[in-house]
Amino acid sequence: NVELGMRAIAGFTDGADAWAKLAALPRAYRSQWIDTQRATLGSITQPKRRATAQALLNNADSAARRIERGIELLRDDAQVLLAFRLANRAMADAAGQRRKNVPPNWFPFQLAFILMNLEGIANPGSADRGKVDLLFFPTGGGKTEAYLGLAAFTLILRRLRNPGITGAGTTVLMRYTLR
Repeated sequence: NVELGMRAIAGFTDGADAWAKLAALPRAYRSQWIDTQRATLGSITQPKRRATAQALLNNADSAARRIERGIELLRDDAQVLLAFRLANRAMADAAGQRRKNVPPNWFPFQLAFILMNLEGIANPGSADRGKVDLLFFPTGGGKTEAYLGLAAFTLILRRLRNPGITGAGTTVLMRYTLR
C-alpha cells in the first residue's frame, strides 16, 4: 500500500514521512516478487537455467537494497528530499497538462527506478554510479516518465547544491533513437 501519487509525494512533510510512506515498496517487491520467484528455483532442473535464475534473483535483491538506500537518503538528507518533492511536483504539473482529470500517479516500477538511482546521483562517490539500469517495457508503458522524473530530480538537486552560475550547465544528456 505505497502511495504512488506524484502530488502526495510532493507533499511529504519531512524525511520520516517519506520513510513511513515509501518503505513498504521494497518490502512488497521482496515478498510479492523476489520470494515468489525464489520459491520456484527448486523446479528448475537444468543447471545453466538454475544459475541464470539465481543470478537474476541476486540482481533483484540488489535492486531492492538500492531502493531502500534511496528511501533512507530521503529520510536522512533534507536537500535530497526537497529535490525529490520538487521533481514530483514538476512531474505532476506536467502530467496534469496532458490529462486534466486524471490524478498523476507513478507505476510501481517507475517510482522504484527513481528511488534506486537516487544514491548514485546524490553521492558522487557511490558505487551505483558505475551501474546502468535498463527499463524494458512496451511502448506506452511509462519509461519516459520514469527517466524524466529522475532527470527532474537530478536537475533540481544540482541547482540546490550549487546555487547561481555554478549550478548551470549540462546536467542530463538524453539520446532519443529515431526510426
